[in-house]
This record gives sequence, C-alpha cells and structure tokens, in this order.
Amino acid sequence: MKNINKLYNGRSLKVVAIAAILSIVVTGCVKENFKYQYSAPNDKLGINAWEYIQQKDSLSLMEEAVTAAGLQQYYSGTTEYTFIVPRNSAFRSLFKAKKYEGISSIPVDSLRTMLAYHIVKAKVLFSDPALLPKDNPIAYETENGQTMYLSHNSSYQGLINQGTKKVWTIITSNLQPTNGVIHVTADIVYLAK
Repeated sequence: MKNINKLYNGRSLKVVAIAAILSIVVTGCVKENFKYQYSAPNDKLGINAWEYIQQKDSLSLMEEAVTAAGLQQYYSGTTEYTFIVPRNSAFRSLFKAKKYEGISSIPVDSLRTMLAYHIVKAKVLFSDPALLPKDNPIAYETENGQTMYLSHNSSYQGLINQGTKKVWTIITSNLQPTNGVIHVTADIVYLAK
C-alpha cells in the first residue's frame, strides 16, 4: 500500500494519467482498410526546359554548355523529354578533374555527346507507378544512344544508373516544364558498366 501511495504522489500520478489516456485512445481506434490513392504532382512550371534553365543562376553553366553544344532545340521544343540538368558545381568539378578552363575549352563533340546523355527519350516522373518499387532500375534510351537507368531508393530519392559501377542521386526531381520533366543533379552523369 505504501508503494501505491508513493506511485500516485507528484509526477508519478501524471505519468499514470497520461498512460491511461493513451491506452483509451489507442484501444478506441478502429483500423480501416486504407488504399493508396495516386495524386498527380502539381509542380508544372508553365515554361519550357530552356526557359527554366535560363532563369536559374545555379544552372548558368548548363545554359552555356547547351548553347556551346547547339542543343537548345531539345530544351525549347515541344517533344517531351526527361532532362537531367547538372548544377554549376557539377561543371566546376568537371573543369577541375579534366583541367578545363571553362565550357569553351571542352571539345564541342565531347560536350554534345555528354549533354545528349543527359536527355532521356521519355517523360520520366518518379511518381510514375512503374517506378514505385524501390531499387528497381528501369532502362531508358538517351539522345546519345546509350541507356540510362532511373530508379529511387527507400527514401524516394531519384537515382541515376543504380546497379552500375557509378550511381548518382537526384537532388531535385519531378519539375515539369511544358516539354517534359527536369531532374537536377549535383553531378555530370555517365554510364559506367
């Protein structure tokens, strides 16, 4: 009895009361059948991919690269593509690794081939039911004729080339310009078998 009185004195009484209330709330809940309902992403930009790139300071080197490679028609056209768009930091890393002074020092054919790999010949949203299973890379053809594998991890971060020697994580995904979808990366990506 002495232990029971001690239990109900002071803070212990509050703990018991909270536990009792939680017990009532939890046991009083009714579990209902829950069915996932797909909701389309609402992140339409209202502009094409080229206009989006031109508006973002963090993509100014991508704009310069696309212009130097003569690929603006893909980004400004009406055909729907998936555009993998590297941020400025990705190009700076490339400059450092390859000892380029800037976009203008990259051979045009190399630049065109590299950027064409960043254009997937399909509109790929990570909300697409085909991409819902995690760790399930799906192969897509790119404009340079190679394959890019797109998937996501258990945190629903988009992945590029999962299952190959080099995997990249998408930092911003599912942006929808009028001509497809944009996924922003912190890296310039390639297929490493």
